[in-house]
Amino acid sequence: MKRGLLVIVLMALSAVIAYTVIEKNPHDFTEGDCPKCHVDSSENPKVLTMSVTKLCQPCHKKINRKSSHPVDKVPESIRVPADLPLTDGKVTCNTCHNIHESNLTAMGGKTYFLRRPSAGREFCMACHEVKLRGSSHVEIVGIAHIGSRYAVTDRSQPLDPMSLDCIGCHDGSIGRAADYKVGQGVWSHNEGSHPVGINYQECRMKRGGLHAVSMISKKLRLFNGNIGCGTCHDMYSSKPGKLTVSNEGSKLCLSCHNK
Repeated sequence: MKRGLLVIVLMALSAVIAYTVIEKNPHDFTEGDCPKCHVDSSENPKVLTMSVTKLCQPCHKKINRKSSHPVDKVPESIRVPADLPLTDGKVTCNTCHNIHESNLTAMGGKTYFLRRPSAGREFCMACHEVKLRGSSHVEIVGIAHIGSRYAVTDRSQPLDPMSLDCIGCHDGSIGRAADYKVGQGVWSHNEGSHPVGINYQECRMKRGGLHAVSMISKKLRLFNGNIGCGTCHDMYSSKPGKLTVSNEGSKLCLSCHNK
């Protein structure tokens, strides 16, 4: 029994070590790399050759604006903790990430160079507090336990990361920490419902009533061909409902539906 347990522990440790070796740290810089970012890394490492944003962009060209945090912005109406530093009063990549830290936990999981040992909703709430209209416990319970607005129909079909984050905060019963239980399903809006996580083309072929993918506005993003929360919503949109396209005259709906 003890020998079997020891074998399992050794196998787990071997897997972690192997993963650590294989997963090369993209920020494993040498001393010769320092001048690329720092004017004088030894005397004053905080003085950079250019802005943090410009330094990060060459390697992170594929970062999508819809799924990343705005940078070079002065935070408004939020409290930014001291351990998440601002640059000239503005939020930068460096606010949330420290590229000189390890990108792996002791168990081999990725940290994404975040400055805190947390991710997703928990990390975001370090600055973005949930604003409630009142302060009574009744109102808080009413919001937190309003019941599920998302019904899972197929747990074997995983959702895209953006949809998981959206549902983690906006659903009354599904937390971000339980995303392993969340799969393809249906989100209930006040005026109706909409599937999330289904393949657009497969749905079009089976049920009809949808435009060809080539006819859909580029503003309506698909996630590996699947519909996600980010297909219709953009958290940085100024349109009502954070919609990617205005739905005046059912414009958004008719972008996909042909009737």
